[in-house]
Amino acid sequence: MEPFLILCFSLSLTLAQGYGPGIGGSRPVRTVETMTQWRQLEYGFPTAQDRENAQSAGNLVPENGTPIDVQAQYMNNGKTRLFTTIPRFATGIPYTLATVSETQARNGPLLQPYPGYSWHNGNGENCDLITSAFRVAITECNQLWVIDSGVIGTTQYCPPQLLQFDLSTDRLLHRYRFPNNTYIASGSLFITPNVLVHDPPPRGSCSRTMIYVADVSYHGLVVYDHQAQTSWRAENRFMYPDPDYGHHTIAGESFNLMDGMFALNNDKRNLYFHPLASASEYSVPLSALNRQENWANGPEALPEQFTLLGRRRSECAASAIDGRNNVYCVTFNPIKLFVWNVNTPYNSRSFGNLPAKSEDLQFVSGMKVVRNSDGQEELWMLSNRYQKIAAGTIKSNEVNFRILRRKLDDVQGGVFFSNDDDLTNRLVFS
Repeated sequence: MEPFLILCFSLSLTLAQGYGPGIGGSRPVRTVETMTQWRQLEYGFPTAQDRENAQSAGNLVPENGTPIDVQAQYMNNGKTRLFTTIPRFATGIPYTLATVSETQARNGPLLQPYPGYSWHNGNGENCDLITSAFRVAITECNQLWVIDSGVIGTTQYCPPQLLQFDLSTDRLLHRYRFPNNTYIASGSLFITPNVLVHDPPPRGSCSRTMIYVADVSYHGLVVYDHQAQTSWRAENRFMYPDPDYGHHTIAGESFNLMDGMFALNNDKRNLYFHPLASASEYSVPLSALNRQENWANGPEALPEQFTLLGRRRSECAASAIDGRNNVYCVTFNPIKLFVWNVNTPYNSRSFGNLPAKSEDLQFVSGMKVVRNSDGQEELWMLSNRYQKIAAGTIKSNEVNFRILRRKLDDVQGGVFFSNDDDLTNRLVFS
């Protein structure tokens, strides 16, 4: 097995527990911890010859790599493995799905290709390999689902596909290539898989699994029924970007990005979603999405099933939901990590602001809630300062990419702090 990151927390008790200083002498406050970081991505290779070949073929241009997603896996041996994705927005990316090793290189920890270097489709020649992994999801079945867009740059080399790996063996369990009627070639971009297992262990067999996939550039949602091995498409006007929110400002730098359908979460009853270029949150019942016959007459069926929940102050990118139906997201301007419970109205009176350093949270493109070995939930995030990439101001001597973690026991206990006077931090757990 390739090296993976061993997370050793030999810090002081205060830091190891994820606490920061108290406010005004009050109880300690949970903080966001930086688990690892890069100035520029560092790629590991099986052999020196593999590295040399990648350089010769133009497949190793480190400054072109931007990590997008993060997923932590707590393993039975007590160690933690971290996955990240590096989509092929440009050439020069030797592999697009990786684990974070314990080996430190000049600019940060060394990446290792997952499940192996030979799995990666460098120039779009072989669609049986991984072309461009965007985001991943680990289920309670100890399985990793990967959404591969099939796109390098702006060219669709392969159909988008879902890959399912067994994390005990790192072997492929299942591949599903999306049919032509679910995407628009060279128009669609599949970026986010949201997975719901209806028959989880220990009693279930993990066969009744639904996966909801965001099409960010052609503004739609694709539903995949794993048991039936079929998929269908849904579209709604709420999946489109809002022109008023296509100009973004993060940490004083601005860029234009008219991304549509982006973040997906479910509470087993509803799918919650938002475009990136939007300050609104929406929902649709899973009961409507999960019936393929509902969409037989076209993807724009059932417009009455889609609901505007409310608006926040600013855009946010990735989001995640915990076991108590709290949804987390990081707004762009101002940079705030906030939480909202789905059982409350979607407005500022129901939002909670969680303390965090704004410089650490610049464009959080990946976010997951993970249950650790002690059975407690944690929020994992990947930030990549995308505003600097878009503006061409990124510097290789600065920390640009971070993997972050925050324990959630204080939020789930209903006690946390806010620095904003207008936030009352009301959470409802049911």
